[in-house]
Amino acid sequence: MVLQRRRVRRILGIAALMLTFAPVAWAQVPTPPLPPPRPDRPVTPEPEGRAEKPPSQETPVEQKAAEGDSARTACLDRLTQLGLRFESRPPVQDNSCRIENPVLVSALPGSVEVAPPSLMACPVAESLARWMGEVVSPEAERQFKSAPKKLLIGTSYQCRDQRNGAKLSEHAFGNGVDVMGFEFAKRPPLAVAAQPENSPEATFQSAIRKAACPIFNTVLGPGSDADHGDHLHLDLRQRKGDYRICQ
Repeated sequence: MVLQRRRVRRILGIAALMLTFAPVAWAQVPTPPLPPPRPDRPVTPEPEGRAEKPPSQETPVEQKAAEGDSARTACLDRLTQLGLRFESRPPVQDNSCRIENPVLVSALPGSVEVAPPSLMACPVAESLARWMGEVVSPEAERQFKSAPKKLLIGTSYQCRDQRNGAKLSEHAFGNGVDVMGFEFAKRPPLAVAAQPENSPEATFQSAIRKAACPIFNTVLGPGSDADHGDHLHLDLRQRKGDYRICQ
């Protein structure tokens, strides 16, 4: 009996101790940490070795305009280096007729006067200067022992259709010139026309006409058709496959 009472007192004592220290144990249970605050926008790390390129500020239209300005400036610079006498003019826009880079040419290299001063696209002026310097002047010295002094122009820029009326002429874009003849330092002028066979004039005209073909895309003259019996038509018309007409 006494033994049972001692066991009861021991159990009650242990229970009292557990009740006494239980709040302390509970207080020592660590509180789980809160998750870090969620950012407003996720940040994607930039891969190593790659620097971010700033986006282009130019639209495709602006880029094309800038490239066009660069090409026009380069052409004008070449005319200056070749020794042409010319004036740069504002772009021409007359209904469907237009010239993007017009120049008024008054003289070619070698002080060859252009009469009258003629408005044309810059690339045509450059090709005309090449033709005069590489072809016409050397051939004039060979055949006539005289330098050309004046290039006679019939039509350069003119807002009109082709003679057959099918579409706009290359003259409507300042892309062609009609050469009517030449004046020389030591001999009479020469008009483009059917020349006496085997004459120096015929040899000269034939040579400068054939040698114009690698420089221009279209070369027409006496014998091509009735419309070109009194002049050489030279232009830079672009065709598929770089096709050229040389007649």
